[in-house]
Amino acid sequence: MEAEVIHLEDEQLANGVVVRFYDESSRVAGDRWQVKVRYDAVVTVAETFWGLVAEESELIGEIRTSLGTELVLTHVTERNFIAADEKEALVSEIVSRARENIFGYLAVPGFAERYFKRCFIEARQAIELKRLLPKEQ
Repeated sequence: MEAEVIHLEDEQLANGVVVRFYDESSRVAGDRWQVKVRYDAVVTVAETFWGLVAEESELIGEIRTSLGTELVLTHVTERNFIAADEKEALVSEIVSRARENIFGYLAVPGFAERYFKRCFIEARQAIELKRLLPKEQ
């Protein structure tokens, strides 16, 4: 059975990062649930970010295409075989705990730039690796 995705809330942090919470829980048997909460930390790729890496690669055009205009850092928390009457409270607890634990990290002023640099390096490496692999006939 496929889980219905329920958008719970968005939080705009002071540094521009938007955190979106989703409930992707699904019933597994009778009154038992697999509780699954996902958050996406969305970083909009500002044009100024490209100045941070402009001299790093001749692949900049391909990397720009690969990364696009938004970068998304995703985290999922799951709990299994939860009673139906405990589901909503657990979802709320997971969201609350995530807010306490991750917002300090995601809200740091330099987070978006650091995450962009990390994604840039990963995209560059993936493109370079793809070029090294033999092309299939």
